[in-house]
Amino acid sequence: LWNELGAASGEPVADIMNTWISQSGYPVVSITSDGNNTTLSQKQFFRGPHTESTKTWPIPLGSDSPNLPRLMRDTTLIVDGNQPLRLNNTNSAHFITNYDEKSLSALLAQIKDGSLDTYGRMQILNEGVLLANGGVISNAKLLDYLQAYEDETLEPVWDMISLALGNLRKFVEDDLEAEKALRGLSAQIARKHYERLGWQKQADESSEDTKLRNTVIGLTLYGEVPEALATAREIYDSTPLEEIDSELRPLIISSVVRYGDASVVDTLIDIYRKSSSPELKQDINIGVTSTRIPAKISELLDSLKDSDTIRPQDVFRWFVYLVRGRESRDLTWQWTRDNWQWIVDTFGGDKNYEDFPRYVASGLKTPKQLSEYREFFGPLKDEAALTRAITVGITEIEDRVELIQRDTTAVTTALKALGKD
Repeated sequence: LWNELGAASGEPVADIMNTWISQSGYPVVSITSDGNNTTLSQKQFFRGPHTESTKTWPIPLGSDSPNLPRLMRDTTLIVDGNQPLRLNNTNSAHFITNYDEKSLSALLAQIKDGSLDTYGRMQILNEGVLLANGGVISNAKLLDYLQAYEDETLEPVWDMISLALGNLRKFVEDDLEAEKALRGLSAQIARKHYERLGWQKQADESSEDTKLRNTVIGLTLYGEVPEALATAREIYDSTPLEEIDSELRPLIISSVVRYGDASVVDTLIDIYRKSSSPELKQDINIGVTSTRIPAKISELLDSLKDSDTIRPQDVFRWFVYLVRGRESRDLTWQWTRDNWQWIVDTFGGDKNYEDFPRYVASGLKTPKQLSEYREFFGPLKDEAALTRAITVGITEIEDRVELIQRDTTAVTTALKALGKD
């Protein structure tokens, strides 16, 4: 097949494909300019601790620039001129691009005025998140990206906007001023669509707007806009849970729980016990694990062992939400260590038993927690069912700790400056 495709296209398809399938990973192509010439360089893209690689790929550049060849075959490619470039125009090639300031500024300007195509708007932000998480650029740079998207209209692009904003939250947990600025940015970016869409579905609205409403309300609630918080509470107080729009219900419950008192959690747990609706129980699960009240978090953790409240097959979902929660993370990690024998007795023969170390790793983020994870799970690596999960978990936490240590100062400084504008 490759030979026939090669004959039809005039390209060495077989040689190209053999290279791509014979080596793991994928490349990042970086663009730099010295004023007269533009240099493209490729290297393997990594996230987290790694050993540098010398791998190269034949990369279909997918650019409209007449100065660029169709394929980049070497580690470095130098071309005449320094005009802004865009690579991988159709987002069909398996590489990401690290643009220089000139090319990135031109692309962000096109995003801001709406002239860049949908694929491009999604691609540029997605690549920015990948580059930031891989340490190629600072996460602080994502703020420049995000401010170009305030007039975005398409729901799939908003999914990427929400992802990028969420990516920044881990950097501001210990800095109230920076967190306030990030909340303000989230609300600001969502404001136009929040005002346009409101909370009620319209009879003639598109399915895209229905999905988009959920995203912009979520960003607005994170932004702690008083009117939005009050509306969520009003809907919760005036409408039976079963009748609340299922698209918005987890957001509404989460908001009311997060800013409400302990009685809200008690009421919802009682409804959870009595409900036969899987959808409602899932939404309550999402919502009540947003509580910031330590005593209620401890009660929820105790409920994991109470099969009359939480079925054993549902424990994993509850556990994940709790260990990833900002206020519940530490208590859940301590509960895990204190109750590990119960986990072994209850799930030791279950195919999901090995997931517990991975779930724990997905929530931990500090050097102290990394050390504790190694200390606790290290002796358990001899269990065949846990060996790989623990190894992967350590790497995941190391990656997150390194990322937070590297970018927190830049992110918080940029956010504070943004908050003063």
